[in-house]
Amino acid sequence: MATWPSLATCVIAVAWLQLVKAGYSGVLPSLMADQFPVDTRAVGVALGYSVSVSVFGGLAPLVATWLIAQTGDPLSPSYYLMVSGVLSLFALVAIQRRQTLARGLTPAAAN
Repeated sequence: MATWPSLATCVIAVAWLQLVKAGYSGVLPSLMADQFPVDTRAVGVALGYSVSVSVFGGLAPLVATWLIAQTGDPLSPSYYLMVSGVLSLFALVAIQRRQTLARGLTPAAAN
């Protein structure tokens, strides 16, 4: 954006980011619904989504401001994003491991 500041560059950047977001937003509802039994599915999905969005999304401006104030680095909010990304990766690995074990397979045999 700094090299080619134009409306077309902005549109291409936003379109690319939306395409990346669609990759995980499309499967998120089915993945979350699959984690709960039918009797508690609605409450489990709603509570899990609401808590995670409130904690990680709602506190993001506070954490970003605090990180910049503590470090003096204007790029320090990216560390918050990296940490939340690593937590998401751990959660996905745990989900895959749980599903593999539920099928009666060992994690090595599933690959």
